[in-house]
Amino acid sequence: MKRALLTLSVLTLAAAPLTGTVLAQSTAASAYPSGYTRAQLDAAVPLLDGLKTLQSSRLDLTQGRVVAVGLSAVDRLTLLVRLRQANLPTGIVDYQVGTAADAGATPPAPTTPATGTLPSATTLPAAGSLLAPTLRPGLSGPATLRAGQATTWSFTLTNSGTAAVNLAHGACDVRFEVISAAGEIVRPDPKDTLCTMQIVNTSVGVGETSEVQKIRWDGRGAGGQVLPAGTYTLRAVFSGAGAYSTPATLKVTLQ
Repeated sequence: MKRALLTLSVLTLAAAPLTGTVLAQSTAASAYPSGYTRAQLDAAVPLLDGLKTLQSSRLDLTQGRVVAVGLSAVDRLTLLVRLRQANLPTGIVDYQVGTAADAGATPPAPTTPATGTLPSATTLPAAGSLLAPTLRPGLSGPATLRAGQATTWSFTLTNSGTAAVNLAHGACDVRFEVISAAGEIVRPDPKDTLCTMQIVNTSVGVGETSEVQKIRWDGRGAGGQVLPAGTYTLRAVFSGAGAYSTPATLKVTLQ
């Protein structure tokens, strides 16, 4: 009996320092009561861009969350997808109901996608780390194209930071998909394309906009068929060199 008590005491004393170490590490890793870090909060903020029903947003540095006011159910779903693609915890956003005073009008509350709404589902890649929010993606080029005739658009990055950025990436690291006015992805990002192994260097100076790559589309769908005339949305991302961007979109008219 004495030997058993002695063994239990030794095990208890040996375990105590380990418990203290684990608690100390956990506390150091959790900058806020929520358990999230400032780096995670800063990475989540740019993901709010383009959400049409967002009335306001702010950082709650007391609890450690991003507060988003007025998001509809559709936009909340879109944000959840973006958070997962960015490998960020979905609980990092505190959703709050907006008011008419906040929006300056009757607060929108759609529960189903309306015509022209971009789907939250996507065929575009999102591997690695999200590019810094100071690098804003964009698409520029013709507003119209003729069915069957290849047309090109420029995918760009604009640097609003305080230091120049240099990216060494592949020649096919800008990917895009095409979405119809009804919100259907009619030309997904192909997964079986061949690409050169050439490395491209893109430099973006402070306050500058630089072209990363061009994308090309001829008005055809996934099966190679010519799509009906109408309005379509090009949605493109940069995904390479261990990083990816938020999507850039551009509406075009197919004639």
